Amino acid sequence: MRIAARHSTSGKEEILAAVQLTTGHWVAGTRAAVYLPTESTTAVRRVGWENIERASWNSDESILHVYETTAFGTPLRATDLPVDDPGRFGQLLRERVDASVVIQRHVPLAGKKGVRIVGRRNPADTNAAIAWNFVLDKGLEPDQPGLLDRAEAALAGVRDEFGV
Repeated sequence: MRIAARHSTSGKEEILAAVQLTTGHWVAGTRAAVYLPTESTTAVRRVGWENIERASWNSDESILHVYETTAFGTPLRATDLPVDDPGRFGQLLRERVDASVVIQRHVPLAGKKGVRIVGRRNPADTNAAIAWNFVLDKGLEPDQPGLLDRAEAALAGVRDEFGV
């Protein structure tokens, strides 16, 4: 399987785990990224682990759902991977996404409801910059008056607290 070698920014990445989808296509993970399918049957999309918000396995439907981070207030980008058993690839997905989280803090903004501030870094590069995301609790909307300002202030407070 040469997908990582063809699409890596550094020219070559070692594949740590891969799984064949029920469609016949493959997905793979390396230390730095996951390679997800595209609309094309011959191309894959390289997504750094720091850009994966979460993943979940639906055993009833045999679908591995992968959700990518997006700009604040926009829906997560979802990729559904039809696979009989995610096996080692599923384990790698969980391990690398967890390893990308450097800081995670919930900050109340309206009573107990608030924002989860998450700082992620690619686990393959400890010198990489931290990418920040907000995740609002259910019942809060980004267009609520003053909410974005309070979320930004919460982020500044977390960054101050951790010196980043």
